[in-house]
Amino acid sequence: MVGVVAQDPLAGFVTDTVEEELAYGMEQMAIAPEVMRKRVEETLDLMGIAELRRRALVELSGGQQQRVAIARSLAMNPKVMLFDEPTSALDPEMINEVLAVMTSLAEGGMTMIVVTHEMGFARRAAHRVVFMADGAVVEDAEPAEFFDNPRSDRARDFLSKILEH
Repeated sequence: MVGVVAQDPLAGFVTDTVEEELAYGMEQMAIAPEVMRKRVEETLDLMGIAELRRRALVELSGGQQQRVAIARSLAMNPKVMLFDEPTSALDPEMINEVLAVMTSLAEGGMTMIVVTHEMGFARRAAHRVVFMADGAVVEDAEPAEFFDNPRSDRARDFLSKILEH
């Protein structure tokens, strides 16, 4: 099972409330109701969003919506999580909130493939950095190697622009 978290969590939501959204995928897989309820509770607690369980998804902040999107995937017990620019539409405070959740997942051993421009996060959480430009892999390296000694001119140029802020 692969969990997917997109840039815009609302685009993937199909129910009205947080609790319903976490249960939706399990309902589609005909998971037993008692197992489903237990997973929903565990995931709400893990993500720190139990107080949001009955809230309408459209009433949540961007960061809360993204946490629900992550929780929705986690409730399915994925082996791998795919994140496509999960912080691109968030304000700086919400970015930190979502990245903290993702860092916690990485520290807990979750295998993640993350498309991101958040280089600080990539440096802290990644075991491997694959740098792409124009649809092609330019570098594939360990974080320390990539950030401290990029091999390509394209990566050096990118890092000089990103890391000087």
